[in-house]
Amino acid sequence: MPIREESFRIGCGRYIQGKGAISRLGEELLRLGSSPLVIGGKTALSKTLDFLTPILEANCNKYEIITHTGTCTKEDAERFVELCKEKGYNSIVGVGGGVICDLAKLTAKTGYLPVINIPTSSATCACYTPLSVCYTAEGKNVGTAHFKTEVDSVLADTEIISTQPPRLFLAGVFDAIAKYIELRQRYSTDDEEYPLGLDYAYLMASRTFEILTGLMPQCLEDIERGEVSEAYERAIFASIAVTGVISGIARGSNQTAIAHKFYDSTRFLFPSETKPYLHGEIVGVGLLMQNHFNGQEKDNDFILSLMERYNMPSSVESMGVKRNDEAFRLYYDRICQSSAVDGNDPEERAHFKKSLEYLWGIE
Repeated sequence: MPIREESFRIGCGRYIQGKGAISRLGEELLRLGSSPLVIGGKTALSKTLDFLTPILEANCNKYEIITHTGTCTKEDAERFVELCKEKGYNSIVGVGGGVICDLAKLTAKTGYLPVINIPTSSATCACYTPLSVCYTAEGKNVGTAHFKTEVDSVLADTEIISTQPPRLFLAGVFDAIAKYIELRQRYSTDDEEYPLGLDYAYLMASRTFEILTGLMPQCLEDIERGEVSEAYERAIFASIAVTGVISGIARGSNQTAIAHKFYDSTRFLFPSETKPYLHGEIVGVGLLMQNHFNGQEKDNDFILSLMERYNMPSSVESMGVKRNDEAFRLYYDRICQSSAVDGNDPEERAHFKKSLEYLWGIE
């Protein structure tokens, strides 16, 4: 279980969750930097601009709002840093989903500026975690930038997040429960050689899995009614904050295994074909293979039923990838070369091949 990060980056400077949490932006800006560059997605800004504008007007020396419709690229981050230098902006505010929050973090860390993230969905824990998944402008995955310091502030307004469709909520749940399913690949309570902190990550991931699978039916009903219940608050906290803490404690030690390597490979090999699909949706398809690898394929009945009910992708072909021998070989070679599979162990490679064949057989 290789440790990819030296430090435990467990939290964020301030995590504020609840109804109306966006109203706390003013005090966070006064604390961190009152001349922000605000980067938001088109849909996210349409939901939040009426809240943001009076706060920015009342608390900022100056500010600028940019609508970003692309991916998270190093080039865009560098361009935004130059804009901050040119116009004197001293903080970054990200408003949107995972891509926007990743770009806000990448911009802030590149320019040595504080960052405040305002997630408008719970589809990933990207607003919280001290890393950014990077892409080309065309959406091809080019790796992950890990940061030495944590996110400065997260404002998770559950009234805003409650407007997300079930698809986004479920994508976040799949991404969160993946931590437990992936850690099960190698973690053993009989093994005293696992990295420091991984036992706590495993216990927290296990509890998160239990909470989210238990609360899921109630939360889906709440979304359809437009309500923010206690169950929904707990599920959002588990999907964003707790999952981010798990990632920081694990320090990259197999808390992203086959399911997430399937995501990385998909975005690298087939970026245009899979562009319409969310991070958590692709991870969810990877979980079907992960469960088989772990000897827990019986758990896939529940996952597949959710995918069918909410019209989510449940197979390689339903993500837009042609299920042929060439695609199989590309996935097999790329994942075997990653840390998710011991490429030097013929037995593990053969076991992984069977799990990939299992996924390939899902219609």
